Amino acid sequence: MTIETKDLVIYKPERLTDNDDGGGKYSGQIIEDGLSNNLFDDISELNRTTGDVSMRKIYPAVNTADTSKLMGATVFISELPEDPNVSALLFSTESWTDERKAAQNRVEEYLAKGGQSAGTPLDTHYKGMKILQVAMFPQETESAVGDSIALVSNEGKALQHEQYVRITKVETRTAIIVVDGKNFEYKIATYTISDPLDQDFVGLSAKQWYNGEKSTTIIRDTLVADTGTYYSSVGLAADSNVGEYTVNAESIYAQLIPSAQTESQIVDVNAAGESVVLVPGNDGTITANFAVTVGTSQNLYIGLSVMPSSVAFTLFGQSISDQGGLLKNTLGTQVGTIDYQRGLIQWTDSAGSGSTTLNITFTPAASPNQYYQSTAIPVTQNSQSTNWTGVLVPIPAPGSLSISYMAQGKFYELKDDGSGQLKGTSSSFGSGRINYETGSWTLTAGALPDVNSSILLLWGTPIVTFVRSNLSVEKASFDFQLSEGVASGVTVKWLLEGVEKTAVSSAQGKFTGDAVGEINYASGKGKLIPNKLPQKSTVFNVTYNFGTSLEQTKADIAPDSNQKLLFTIGTGSAIQPSSIELSIPLTDELGSITRNLTLTDAPLSATSGNLVNSAGEVQGTINYSTGSVEITPWAYKKEFKQNYLSIETATYAAA
Repeated sequence: MTIETKDLVIYKPERLTDNDDGGGKYSGQIIEDGLSNNLFDDISELNRTTGDVSMRKIYPAVNTADTSKLMGATVFISELPEDPNVSALLFSTESWTDERKAAQNRVEEYLAKGGQSAGTPLDTHYKGMKILQVAMFPQETESAVGDSIALVSNEGKALQHEQYVRITKVETRTAIIVVDGKNFEYKIATYTISDPLDQDFVGLSAKQWYNGEKSTTIIRDTLVADTGTYYSSVGLAADSNVGEYTVNAESIYAQLIPSAQTESQIVDVNAAGESVVLVPGNDGTITANFAVTVGTSQNLYIGLSVMPSSVAFTLFGQSISDQGGLLKNTLGTQVGTIDYQRGLIQWTDSAGSGSTTLNITFTPAASPNQYYQSTAIPVTQNSQSTNWTGVLVPIPAPGSLSISYMAQGKFYELKDDGSGQLKGTSSSFGSGRINYETGSWTLTAGALPDVNSSILLLWGTPIVTFVRSNLSVEKASFDFQLSEGVASGVTVKWLLEGVEKTAVSSAQGKFTGDAVGEINYASGKGKLIPNKLPQKSTVFNVTYNFGTSLEQTKADIAPDSNQKLLFTIGTGSAIQPSSIELSIPLTDELGSITRNLTLTDAPLSATSGNLVNSAGEVQGTINYSTGSVEITPWAYKKEFKQNYLSIETATYAAA
């Protein structure tokens, strides 16, 4: 008798529910075909929003009245749910008696315990908590966001319990523990985990951890175990015809466990990132003296940022130099570390202890915030390699370059330590170098980067900053305007810390007394520079005499062959220094532009002075006794014009 389609049936288990005891043994009851929700419950609005995993155990079978043999059978999903957010999959536990809890464990056991991870849980973490705090040594690397870890309590004992959790957030900080009167630093990593703890996990106190005691709870890394094989159906990406050996599927992936995504707005953030870049604050080095107490519990602040690999001093007779943030003696022993940005030195036990005076030589640095330069190198099937090289333009600043690559879906980052070496938090990440003169770099990755990923480079550059250390700093001054035709002997008074201060102008227009400065008696413009900067809201009282200034017009003055002008001003009497202003018309060589040049006198003595323009450039002289003037006036004017050129091109081909 032929086996027909109607003879293929699905039997129920003992319990067709999502409870822990769902599933079970074969019940002998057939699930009726063609009925809505005959296998799964309807999907609620809550489950559509938050997600849900529903499991049902079924027994496919052939139901015939005779002993006809079924030569082979395949169970498959012939039609997917219309809702794209709903996935349907098949898998087998190969058990006739197991329940839903066992099937759930099989799904969750896609991860297996690996080696012990860095860090020990601090104190007790109670049931329901979603925060895990662990202690580790500063040189150890904390787990990353997205890593799955296994918490194992009482490992190897009768009450052993383990829980797998995924890390969703990582925060680290440095803490200090006091042991036998000495301070020791250690790292605390705070992990936010995906699931609440299902029981209390007992750890160690910081002191117990430092003393090396064994923790009740340990943390292990996880490995992909591939404990199950899942089957589903997908649509075709393109139509297939009879006789073809290849079909193109839309995807080889299906949703097994529901996941959610949330959106967070990020504004005013540069895509390449922004960070502090160290640039030289001086062309050379400086030496500063510090009276210090050396010890592991004592730190030294230099007082400003320093350039990487520029620090050198002598400590207890040993020559110390900076090697990528590590302070080492000539034997290579590390005596301390230095934070370049903060200018902070921290000592190790090898530095010794006691009071001393250090003469520290270093290059001072500025630390401006700067948008990073960035570039990416695609990793293709042909270019995949562990060794990479290139040239960065513009050249990077010391200590600013970071290179990231992805291997097996995880990012690894190497940073410049300030000496030109690229290092990761672990030596297994790889190594590299950067040349600050040429911008050339090399990278040896710790693993083969993934195909279709990129080698990412971020760096800051010193060329966007301007070094002003060699520029003179002008003293604070106060400009003022009096009436025209001011007489000499202008008196300025003000109060400073309750004491009256006075400055008086000389016949040459120079202030003396508690301030220096100058005044042009003709225009009444002056500038006062107090010897000591006044307080805020200080009032200056100016006493002066003025009268009507004299004006003269000189016509028919012809320049000589060198464009020099010679003429006399005044009435025959001596002229007051710092009271002269000349307005001279100038015409360009083409005679098309005419402008007035203003010159004022800058006294050299009681009888002579220079005639200068607004920029202070000397263009002539004057004799105050006779009024004779000798000048060669000139001025520059820049004018930009657009010129258009006709460029002819020819395109041809040759056979």
